[in-house]
Amino acid sequence: MEFDVKKIFFPSVGVELVLNMNTDSPISKSSIIYDADFKKQIITIAQPIVPVTRNTPFEQLHLTTLIYIEQRRIRIGISCRPIQFISNYPMANGTPVKAIVVQYQLPAIEINIRSAFRISMAGRYAVRAKLVYNNQKYRTPGDFKIKDISFSGLSIVILEKKEKRNTLLSAALKPGIEIIMGLALVDRDQPGAIVAFPVKLQVARINKNYSETHTLIGLKITNITRENEEVLNKFIHAAQIEELKRISKKG
Repeated sequence: MEFDVKKIFFPSVGVELVLNMNTDSPISKSSIIYDADFKKQIITIAQPIVPVTRNTPFEQLHLTTLIYIEQRRIRIGISCRPIQFISNYPMANGTPVKAIVVQYQLPAIEINIRSAFRISMAGRYAVRAKLVYNNQKYRTPGDFKIKDISFSGLSIVILEKKEKRNTLLSAALKPGIEIIMGLALVDRDQPGAIVAFPVKLQVARINKNYSETHTLIGLKITNITRENEEVLNKFIHAAQIEELKRISKKG
């Protein structure tokens, strides 16, 4: 099947910039398209949270995004290379931002990239966390539970109906508020945490109608070190492999 890049990778579309896609440790970075020149085959995207620079090592680079076709969701990718790093790209409102210009090669193809994968907390791999907000500390699993996690963020659920009101619900959390969370990545087949590190998060959404008893809060990662981002990538990759093994055994 042929895919028309002009109908897929246009301005305002959310994308993933993927380093070393075909290796055992791909790294995915969330971004958004600012501009596109399809005649020159160049696309301008936002600089990811953990930036890609001239010194960033990689062997492969792909720009990918999700589309719906024939009642299914698929990920489309194009091979690319950075040709310009812009420190003051002018937005429509005049605000300067950092951006990357990439030149892509056709064709656009369907790919299976781990950036779309969210780890469910029901399997071998798990994440424990401590959340800090308004000088108060909240921990899993007593104050909240992590529903899933991806490269770009995580979802937490809070039990509303308890004998004692969960203080996290009364912490005035709302979209846009920033919080700090410490994450401990856990392999249940091995004692202790694989690694623990802090991340800065922003409340992206709050769904109080998630269920009759729980509120769902979506959190976006806004600050993470390069080293910890790579650890999280490898952790998610290992969890996906484990999930694929589980699915194949069922089949």
